[in-house]
Amino acid sequence: MISRPGTFAVSLAVVLAIAAPVLADDSVTLIPAEGTEFEIFGRRYAGELTIKGSSSGISLTEMTSVDNYLAGIREVPFGWPEDALAAQVVAARTYLANTMRNGRSARGREHGFDICASSACQVYAGISYLDEPSGDRWLESVERTANEIITFNGAPILAVYSSSAGSRTMAVQDVWGGEPLPYLQPVDSPEEGVSPFASWQVEIPSRAFVNILNADGHSVSGELIDLDHQVPAEGEGIATLNIISTGGTTSVLGTEVKGAMNRQGPDLYPALLPGLRSDGKRLPQALPSYSYSVSYVPTTEIPEFVLRHLPPYDIARVGTVSFVGEGWGHNLGMSQYGALAMAEAGFGYEEILAHYYGGLRPEDAGPHLPDEVVVGLGWELDSVIVAATGRFEVVGEGSASGPRSGGTWSVIDKDGVLVLFPSIGYPTSEDPMRGPTRV
Repeated sequence: MISRPGTFAVSLAVVLAIAAPVLADDSVTLIPAEGTEFEIFGRRYAGELTIKGSSSGISLTEMTSVDNYLAGIREVPFGWPEDALAAQVVAARTYLANTMRNGRSARGREHGFDICASSACQVYAGISYLDEPSGDRWLESVERTANEIITFNGAPILAVYSSSAGSRTMAVQDVWGGEPLPYLQPVDSPEEGVSPFASWQVEIPSRAFVNILNADGHSVSGELIDLDHQVPAEGEGIATLNIISTGGTTSVLGTEVKGAMNRQGPDLYPALLPGLRSDGKRLPQALPSYSYSVSYVPTTEIPEFVLRHLPPYDIARVGTVSFVGEGWGHNLGMSQYGALAMAEAGFGYEEILAHYYGGLRPEDAGPHLPDEVVVGLGWELDSVIVAATGRFEVVGEGSASGPRSGGTWSVIDKDGVLVLFPSIGYPTSEDPMRGPTRV
């Protein structure tokens, strides 16, 4: 069964009653009694928490059941149609099964988790959102699709998804390179009038574009003369942008252009990037997706008859780089806004999933799902503040082990030894894992 949220209340009397610090070697586990919740980073969790110290800082993980993990996923609004929610649950469960099958990442091995809680994996917030309006609808979708995943050749597929694809998804080999996967190939996505990211345009001065690329480690010399955007036929590989400048030609993969714009653009040109959507709101990123065309528009301040008689290197390069694109995210697999549009049109969740994943439909997970999953909530932290609503057990070396009555605790790493001490107040630590959602 899925744990449902209770009422959160921290007793200052309990906090004040505890005086002595608790010592643990390099890790400690907090096991909640039935009904006890933990709050960290302003989010609530009901599973076992493990806090571990290392040379790189403190890591924090939660062990919970697969159903409770899925209940904590926050990828789409819970008020969306039931079949859009169900499609999202199955995609998320399949993504988890695929991740578990492939084993822990290098960071997961270092810090002891199977999957992270940020948008780099799947956005997970414990039981924080379940008492929101429509939270029960999400729980019903988890229960409705119990144990369902999508497989190909007997294994869970890489069920990636993104917020919006615009008019069409992309082929995996056109975004990440490598061999094609038959279930991650382009399909139409009916998002016009549904997704706020169905289409967008970003324009920046040419010199700003050159500065962004150089700040990201791409060597573009001199002033921009022209852009040659080489886009292979669909399914034939990653696009390349040839940047023609007074210092020569620099070739950059189209995927790397997106990365450079998002990493460097907002810091270098916060007034320009991210740009504006058609409704006047800011785009979620400087360059929201891999699905775009890009061109150079030279200055119009010089009359055309003069431009015709000047060599390129004599023209003042104060033109504009224009990106015209669609979607938000990597444009692979299921589009969440596409799923919304299909659900509103009457399609069931199995049909939605089959549309975006090469005709594959959900089936029973069988042996592909474990009973429990360890989620990485944070790592390389200086400290952690944990508030407990009720009793919990502390398991660890040193003087750590034993029952606790609740309250708020601070945890620091002192020369390789974790120190837990009671802290008066409310946990307000900034969440290091919080990132942009896909919706």
